Amino acid sequence: MALPQIRVMYGHLEGTDGKFARDPSGYLAIEAGIFGKHGLEVFWEHVQGTEERYRRLENGSAQISLVVGRASLQHFLQSRTTKILGCAMNSCPYYLLVHRSIKKLSDLKGKIIACRAGPARSAPLSEVLAKGAQLDPARELSLFLPQSDLDAFAALANGGAQAALLPRPYGFLAEEKGFLRIADWPDIVDDPLPITIETTETLLRERRDEFASFLAAHREGIRLLKSRRAHTIEMLQTRFNHSPGLAAKTFDDYLVCMNERLIVDSGKFRQLLSQIAPDRAAEARQIAFDWVMAGALAEESSGNR
Repeated sequence: MALPQIRVMYGHLEGTDGKFARDPSGYLAIEAGIFGKHGLEVFWEHVQGTEERYRRLENGSAQISLVVGRASLQHFLQSRTTKILGCAMNSCPYYLLVHRSIKKLSDLKGKIIACRAGPARSAPLSEVLAKGAQLDPARELSLFLPQSDLDAFAALANGGAQAALLPRPYGFLAEEKGFLRIADWPDIVDDPLPITIETTETLLRERRDEFASFLAAHREGIRLLKSRRAHTIEMLQTRFNHSPGLAAKTFDDYLVCMNERLIVDSGKFRQLLSQIAPDRAAEARQIAFDWVMAGALAEESSGNR
């Protein structure tokens, strides 16, 4: 008898020529037969474009989307038609990348620092720069606050900024281009819930048991990925065309942040809501209850993992 099929959509990081997938764990899990063991036939498919993903969820041609939390929360607040099954990564703090002429924080004097506007508004950037670099941020440097991480990355790459706070994947790519990472920069800028597991309320009602099996298998798949460094690095090189150095950084500094519990951290959810819809912060508990599947929300802080 044929196994139930589940099609999982994932996206590439914008502007990376298909090099970087937020969650590649499904390829190893399919290869290892993990989903089959749990009674499912799972397809891990690249689908770029938020609207196309929602179209496929709504018409049933795909059942699950792996998507950055800010996009899935924005869609939910507008539509109230989606549900989060869990979260494959709760937190992944940004790195500070700089032009190679900058060796320490004090060298940022007179320079331009780029950072996506959303997380920058809630991060104590001025305080950290004043303390760590002995700079007056209001007078001795400039902040450029674009609407996307891709724009912050582009500003660094094309010389529009001499430093940028970037999500780790963009940071790895910046290092590939010769920019340097300031190692002692604190974890004050974050992208809460960078990998959510999303479906529709209709599909959840229709396929609840199959989704429960999928989550059990996905937990096992993430554990496999995190336990097999060499195999994972090889997969990143062959399937996503990572250089050996990029593949190693992706494993060591990004994939290790994946959350095999697949639980949504309530503190990170509130942080995300404050970035997306600060005027609705008082509704956080009810929004979380409506958005996250029962049993998938942790009241305590579970941190990155």
